[in-house]
Amino acid sequence: MDFPLDSLTKIHRYFISAGESLCVAESCTGGLLSFWLTHLPDSSKYFKGALISYGEEVKVTHLGICAEKIKKEGLVTKDCALLMAQGVKKLLSSDWALSVTGIAGPSRGALAEPVGKVAFSLCSGTEDKSLIRYFKGPEREDVRYQAALFALDFLLSGLK
Repeated sequence: MDFPLDSLTKIHRYFISAGESLCVAESCTGGLLSFWLTHLPDSSKYFKGALISYGEEVKVTHLGICAEKIKKEGLVTKDCALLMAQGVKKLLSSDWALSVTGIAGPSRGALAEPVGKVAFSLCSGTEDKSLIRYFKGPEREDVRYQAALFALDFLLSGLK
């Protein structure tokens, strides 16, 4: 799997020149996105940190997502991704927040979500947007890699 250096360089340049900050809430990518975002020197000038909210309990206790909402709607929704981004943005006092939550497999989620379903959200000071994408394996690492790569592209699409 290739390393997304081109995307990371563009993101790095944007945040350094804009003087803005970024944070991440990750679930199914398990820290891969944060690993990539901290690859370049001086990323600490804008990357405030991440919350790897892999388990449902962390989403509830640290990101403020209502447990009943999760039970009713599931963890892989645009709304859940938005609440994750808003929660980590507030928690880390950041200008921008990116979130990703999904089912990497091999088993499906509590509401029988399909493997490969991933929700993303991007929150800035002026706009919040969320979407869902489907990725194919065959392995869970394939889904995780594709989701993290897409998250970088999603972030780039929102930068001015």
